Amino acid sequence: MFNKKLLLAVSFSALILSQPSNAVIGPIKITLNPTELSSNYFNEDDISAPFASEIFTEEDIKNSKSNNIYDFLTQSTSLSLAPSSGNKFSQKISMRGYGLTAGSHNVVIMLNGRRLNNIDTGGPDINSIVFNNIKKIEITKGSGSVIYGDSAMSGVINIYTKENVDTRISTSMGNNGLVKTSASVGINQEKIDLNMSIDSLKLGGTGSPDPKGFKDKGKQEKSNISGRYITNNGSEIQIDYDQNSVDNRYPNYLTTGQWNINPSQNWTGRVYTFRQEDSDTISLNIKRQINDNLTFTRGSSWMDKDVTTLTNDAWGAGKEYYGESARYSYDFNSANYLLTYKNGNLKIDTGYSSFDGDRYFFGSAWTAENSMKKENKGLFSQLQYNLNDTTYGVGARKEKVEYIYSPSSLFHRTRKHDLEGFNAGFNTSLNDSTTLFSNFNQAFQAPLIDRFFNSSGNVNLDMKPSTSKTLNIGLNYLTDKSKTKITLYRSNIANEMYYDKPGAKNTNLDESHKQGLELQHLFEVSPKLSTNVNYAYTDAKIVKDGASGAYNGKTNPMTSKYNISASLIFNFNERLSTTVTQKYRSEAFAEEDYSNTSSQKQKPYNSTNLNISYNVNDDLDFSFNIENLFEKKYGTQLRSEVIYPGNFTRNIKAELSYKF
Repeated sequence: MFNKKLLLAVSFSALILSQPSNAVIGPIKITLNPTELSSNYFNEDDISAPFASEIFTEEDIKNSKSNNIYDFLTQSTSLSLAPSSGNKFSQKISMRGYGLTAGSHNVVIMLNGRRLNNIDTGGPDINSIVFNNIKKIEITKGSGSVIYGDSAMSGVINIYTKENVDTRISTSMGNNGLVKTSASVGINQEKIDLNMSIDSLKLGGTGSPDPKGFKDKGKQEKSNISGRYITNNGSEIQIDYDQNSVDNRYPNYLTTGQWNINPSQNWTGRVYTFRQEDSDTISLNIKRQINDNLTFTRGSSWMDKDVTTLTNDAWGAGKEYYGESARYSYDFNSANYLLTYKNGNLKIDTGYSSFDGDRYFFGSAWTAENSMKKENKGLFSQLQYNLNDTTYGVGARKEKVEYIYSPSSLFHRTRKHDLEGFNAGFNTSLNDSTTLFSNFNQAFQAPLIDRFFNSSGNVNLDMKPSTSKTLNIGLNYLTDKSKTKITLYRSNIANEMYYDKPGAKNTNLDESHKQGLELQHLFEVSPKLSTNVNYAYTDAKIVKDGASGAYNGKTNPMTSKYNISASLIFNFNERLSTTVTQKYRSEAFAEEDYSNTSSQKQKPYNSTNLNISYNVNDDLDFSFNIENLFEKKYGTQLRSEVIYPGNFTRNIKAELSYKF
């Protein structure tokens, strides 16, 4: 279905364009004009950027009617997402062929300049963001290693939140026990801004009760308080406090036969895994204009997080609660310093960043403590110069990574890496409607701390960092009816990390590559009808496996060749509109199938969503949403006869939002 003919058809439709200009479509807006791009400190529009980007504005996010950021990224972007071992509150993310097995380790995710990536394989804390507060999401692909350093192999996802200027409350209810409530209030004056928001989400579960009567339900509470003060000399001081709490259960794996018969049944007869997470984060940002040419920015954050996972093995006779299984406690501290010089067409960004992460592990009795620390310290500089209709950019980064392993107070082991990033690119205007860009990027990923342990718990600090060299070539085309971005890329990777299941250890592949095509096309068919197509073709291969050669020429597991999201938006009038979104991701090899020999593959992801929105007046909005309209089943295939349930139900939601 999704083959070369489809690719040619989509590409051809993207090139049937009209005269160049700017346009904003209908009551539900698709913004076709250039969008300011803050990623990589570029601070100009995305059409003139010397790197590939995918931008979603506040209107795009609002009109998606998604429950949370995971739903939005799954349905509306070129990214691939899936629940981690069936846990919908913690999901894996893949971009540019790194696969759902380890894709989250190869992308940097930032929130208002604060790094969300974890120091272990638990994945970034992206679900801690208050979804209704998001102002813009910028996805930069194959770039970002100079500014963001460690793990920016496939790219960077930058998320920016907005300042609430009014008081708003919204509530949603749906099947399967969905209840969501959000509220925000803003106080905005000449020199002082104060914003507060809360978000509560409850899911009743889609599976049958376990032996103790619990369903795979969950709840999450998030809150944010943000204050900004502008001094008499124009300096900005902003402080944020974020709190996040998750309490959920998720089911065990199923066999293929069980999955096919009824994925909602608890066929294993075991209790569901219980996970609890609590975190508190304080962020401080200071921006000062030193003179007409120099700006100094400092950002710092401090985060404490506790994660408790209680497994079915922790149950005892007669217990009505989960026993103690494992607890992880995290301390994260980050600091970023940036000096920006701007004079005419020249702009230079020079900065220093540090990130210190400590993880403490407690055993079943929460008494056997050991710790591991990962410290990143990086220095970078980049130059941007505009000459006539061309923008040039070049930059480099030097980063030191150090690990300290302390299984006891008397024993320490350390490991250090010196890593380098580099980027050079340009964007030139071919005519009033077309720009051409290209960039070369060298990136790196230091091992996450879990990579040093094998299945028996023994530690080996000799894991090698991964490095990548990526070439991007792209075209932007803008008219009064459409906006089109096309990018071709190739990445050569050395020492890509993976878990070798037969050897029960983490190790490196000698050589691998990713290559593909990305297309984003927004088109106004008529004043009432508009479309949005986001397509990615990916080829991810293992070139050389030095250990045995058994994986030479194989495809990376959990990497779909075709990924497409397509939306139709129809406006009946100024107040009533409907949106239909189709998301498709082709089949892939199972998560542990690096040899590509298993007959049981990861099944395609296929979901159709329908939304109807009605603006009663300027203050009151109503929407009705159906997710997975045709009840297509999706579960994560770990290996043969091991499937973790994902989405297999039709999910219905009604939402009411009121602005005071």
